[in-house]
Amino acid sequence: MNICLIDVDGHSNFPNYALMKIAAYHKAKGDKVTWFEPLFSRADICYASKVFTFTKDYDYFPKDADVIKGGTGYDIEKKLPDEIDSMFPDYSIYPACDYAVGFLTRGCINNCKWCIVPLKEGRIKKYRTIDQLARQDTKKITLMDNNFLASDAEFVKEQLELSISMNYLLDFNQALDCRLITSQNAQILAKVNWQRYIRFACDHDAQIAPMEKAVRYLRECGFKKEIFVYVLAIEFASAYKRVMALLRMDEKIVPFVMPYKSISADLQMPLEDVAKIKRLARWCNKAWIRTSCEFKNYK
Repeated sequence: MNICLIDVDGHSNFPNYALMKIAAYHKAKGDKVTWFEPLFSRADICYASKVFTFTKDYDYFPKDADVIKGGTGYDIEKKLPDEIDSMFPDYSIYPACDYAVGFLTRGCINNCKWCIVPLKEGRIKKYRTIDQLARQDTKKITLMDNNFLASDAEFVKEQLELSISMNYLLDFNQALDCRLITSQNAQILAKVNWQRYIRFACDHDAQIAPMEKAVRYLRECGFKKEIFVYVLAIEFASAYKRVMALLRMDEKIVPFVMPYKSISADLQMPLEDVAKIKRLARWCNKAWIRTSCEFKNYK
């Protein structure tokens, strides 16, 4: 059977976790798996995955194949069957990917008004262990957990200590919750081998104080690397306040402004703030600009 894959979001920047599992499942059955090429592919089944709701849909679906669409961009409730979800991902379909990807936990304890994770995945639950995600050809593991530290404290401790003992290089690319940093878990986090830096999120003003405490705990435990902080920007005044607070907090904090892309008509960026937030993001997210002039002087 000929199986074709379509990564609707584009497969050049980050691997699609679901498509890698689908590829592994069908190859184990003896099927031929390739990327779909509109002019050349002859598919029996074509899987299309779209992660983001704002990604433009694919224009060239085959008319003579069974097309199966999935991912949050298509249907928030659709999930992989257990027999596919249990597969180890096939990294060969993304040859440029030199790291493992996956989740240790799924779900989240929070109900942030801008986030679909609780609706999609529910409350937090264990999903995999770090050794189940690791690849044999690399020590790098990129974890996509939405709130890893909200899981059972013993599980968190166990997985972090295992990663240290195995010398894995971690990156929680969805960030850790600064409000859940304690003097105890900071000691372990400070010893983790990070791919580049530890990541947090400061999505609203109430997180400034917890972020400051988290940084203090980490520095007291001897953590000397950069600290990357996502700054969700819905209103300009709030985003600017958080960016400036972060820059004053620690010289090795790297703030990253993310202009909000609406998933709900109930939560929209004020029109008068759109241009200001884009300007703030351009200034903040390019370190050579941010360190060469103050925002008030940026044109």
